[in-house]
Amino acid sequence: MTDMTANGPGASEYSLSELARAADVPARTIRYYQSEGLLPRPSRRSGQAVYDRLHLERLRSIGALQSRGLRLQTIRQVLGESGEPTSDVADLLGPEIAGAAWLATSARTLDEGELADLLGDAYPDQVGSLVSVGYLERRLGPDGRGVWYCASVPQLRGALELRTVGADLELSAWASDELRARLRDMSELFVGRWIAESGRLYRGTATREDFDAKLERLRAVAWQSAAHVMAEEMGRAIQRSDEIRERVDAGDFDFGANVESTE
Repeated sequence: MTDMTANGPGASEYSLSELARAADVPARTIRYYQSEGLLPRPSRRSGQAVYDRLHLERLRSIGALQSRGLRLQTIRQVLGESGEPTSDVADLLGPEIAGAAWLATSARTLDEGELADLLGDAYPDQVGSLVSVGYLERRLGPDGRGVWYCASVPQLRGALELRTVGADLELSAWASDELRARLRDMSELFVGRWIAESGRLYRGTATREDFDAKLERLRAVAWQSAAHVMAEEMGRAIQRSDEIRERVDAGDFDFGANVESTE
């Protein structure tokens, strides 16, 4: 292609294979997005498909929204045909994505093609393992055909990402369950404190109606704050991994299951 720095930031035109490398998605996914109206058709030159920078940017926007659990149908509505945001949800990387629309699409029912698109290189080899640890479940759809149910697309994506750094799916499932249990306790603690401080440190009634009226903003703050704090503390914990290893060897941790020694 002309005027192109191979897969670099200065690239202005791409072949299908070049666009796939630049966006880090399979070529078949790009074709699928085109067939679903998520990605504009390329122009053609001498019979060859020619993609441009807008195609690459749209692929990255699609990936950003998928990583937050939005379904392709929702992403199409968000981005519109031009790629420009068409709804309030489309503050793509902002905390508003954690509102009701995001939560409603974090659980998904998928056909075989959608599952393959979601799992990427992990399809089909890891499907059985994802079922065994609870990330996927086989169900019957309304028409009686088999479909795949995923209770949390963000957690499944996280499990696949952890797998690339050597964490088994069983380990990531344990981590997901622990995180949810601890965050559930923390959330109840926070709401309890607001109730106790109603009329003092909390200028609200702390009734169900009061909380419901502020729910979307509270969710957004939780999304933003929890993600930031978790990332910071994970870094600190890894820096202290030698100390933590000594505590593991001393039996200071209760992991809730038998853990075989690596010695």
